[in-house]
Amino acid sequence: MPSILYTVRASCPNLHVRGRFLSWLSPNHVAEVMKGGATSVRIVLPDRENDAAPAVVETHYVFPSRKAFDTYLRDHAPALRADGLRHFPPESGVTYARQVAEIATELGG
Repeated sequence: MPSILYTVRASCPNLHVRGRFLSWLSPNHVAEVMKGGATSVRIVLPDRENDAAPAVVETHYVFPSRKAFDTYLRDHAPALRADGLRHFPPESGVTYARQVAEIATELGG
C-alpha cells in the first residue's frame, strides 16, 4: 500500500506574516497533524522570485496509507483547519492550496 504525501502550501503576503505563520505552524500544529496519523513532516521555504512575491511555506506530511490519510481528513483536519483560519483569517492575506499524491518511490533519507 503506497504512502500518501499531503502538501499544504500557504502563501503569505510578506515575510512578517510568514514568520508569524511559521511560529504558529511549528511545533504545535505539525505535532497535532502527526497525532492524527502523519509519520513525518517537512517544512519547506521556497525561494522568492522578488520582494513582491508571496512568502510561501510548504508543509509536506507523509501518511503511511490512504486509509490513515482518510482517517486524518475525517477526524482531525476539520478542527485543525478551523484553528488555522482563526489565527490567519482571509483578511490576513494568507491563502492555502492542498495537494494529495501517492509516493511511488522514495530514496535516501
